[in-house]
Amino acid sequence: MPKVTDNEDGSKTFSVNSRELRELKSLLNEQTLSFKKVVQIADGPGVRETLKFVRSVVS
Repeated sequence: MPKVTDNEDGSKTFSVNSRELRELKSLLNEQTLSFKKVVQIADGPGVRETLKFVRSVVS
């Protein structure tokens, strides 16, 4: 568990161990890959054609 330590001079020290850093890295990698996939799908031709259709119906 990350730890915040109050120092005598009034500053604070934030510390994490290597296992916690690996877990954070893994979580960020998973979310980044998921986000990239969503962006690729949203930028794809299927979404564009669907939006064109919706615009033509609404207009």
